Amino acid sequence: MKEIICPYSWDCGKIFSPQELSVFDYNFVQSAVEKKMTFMIIHCPNCSREFKFDTVQWKADEFGYSNPNVVVTKNEKTTKQLTAILKKAKIEIPLSYFEYLISNKFEPQISIFPDEEDFTLFTLNELCEKINIDGKSYLTINQLKGFTDPLLEIMGGSSQKKQEIQYQELADCLAIGFENTRILLVDHRDQNSLWVFHPDGGDIEKTDVTLENIVSREE
Repeated sequence: MKEIICPYSWDCGKIFSPQELSVFDYNFVQSAVEKKMTFMIIHCPNCSREFKFDTVQWKADEFGYSNPNVVVTKNEKTTKQLTAILKKAKIEIPLSYFEYLISNKFEPQISIFPDEEDFTLFTLNELCEKINIDGKSYLTINQLKGFTDPLLEIMGGSSQKKQEIQYQELADCLAIGFENTRILLVDHRDQNSLWVFHPDGGDIEKTDVTLENIVSREE
């Protein structure tokens, strides 16, 4: 196999051979090459960051990290425009949370697990921004659709892990926040329970926090 270039050029960007990967990642790459997978998450052996990798194009892309030296200017859309985007995509945000997002009570930082880094909630504008996963475009809020097919392909068509939310259901869950590469999501079944999805291993972790907790917390 050819060498891989770490996509985080601003402070790493090193070239390494697949054999330098962890045993787990190396075996993962070997399997992905055989299946001609275009999306997977592996770790740079030098900076330890996760990144996306396409075994067909043999290309690495950033995942969850961005160059801190680059300032990106965003054009904020109006609530009416954002509502139209969601409606077109047939996405419904629970009303109480939607109202929270557009209120002056919105606070992006939220503690999900004690003694761990806070998660950051996406603003309404960020939820409606487009991101690219495995060569396809998704709104940030429904980005979990982009992980479903690759996960099912890896797991042989079913969620082999014992977890309450199956991979087939993951696509229907709304992504509302993040911490590093971890994604905070709303359970589509009750539109209240919150879970954390780990893209690198495919785990879906239950939390003790609910959407109601976020909306009702004091400023």
